[in-house]
Amino acid sequence: MPLAVTCTCGLVYSVSSTRAGSTMACRCGRSVSVPGTERPTPPPLSVIGRDQPHEADLADDTIHAIKRMIRTRELPVAGKCPHSGKPANDVVVFRLHFDPDAEEALAAGEQTAASGGWSLFGLFSAKGGTATAKRPPHALGHDVWVDMPMRVAHEAHAEILLSRSQKHFRDMLRTVPIYAKLLTEHRTARIEALPRHSDGQPTHGRR
Repeated sequence: MPLAVTCTCGLVYSVSSTRAGSTMACRCGRSVSVPGTERPTPPPLSVIGRDQPHEADLADDTIHAIKRMIRTRELPVAGKCPHSGKPANDVVVFRLHFDPDAEEALAAGEQTAASGGWSLFGLFSAKGGTATAKRPPHALGHDVWVDMPMRVAHEAHAEILLSRSQKHFRDMLRTVPIYAKLLTEHRTARIEALPRHSDGQPTHGRR
């Protein structure tokens, strides 16, 4: 009978009962104890036979994947500059900001809109099947950010930093599959291009 193993980071694994009483390594780096067979806990249906996180953790998985790819130098990817089409010989760091509370409220509003009702959050009204925001998403909760380095042409660097076009930033970032996935998961996110210190590390950016 498979055993459910839950890490403190929230990831849940389904492991063989033969590993009862041992420890295993979680993808977050923590060491997790496998419960004994005398008191087995049935795993959630969503993870039976699969070593994967709950659906709620999928967005965080994308963020972790980006950070891992930066550490292993898989990012930023080589190629042509998405801004100018010229050879990419420089790097711009884009910072994506999102508010988890606002995204939850938006999802609730869209679900309510689909049923033709009103959101319990009081933030969105549904009229004719369309959700209308009464105040901007960033007015709620707290800000979470993720840095996404991208190779660009050196001569395009300054022009990109001066840009305020969210559409253009998104179009450039979508040329990298893992960034495109993150943008799909955080549709209300705000993006800024960060200037860098002399050591190449991004500053905190403009607010």
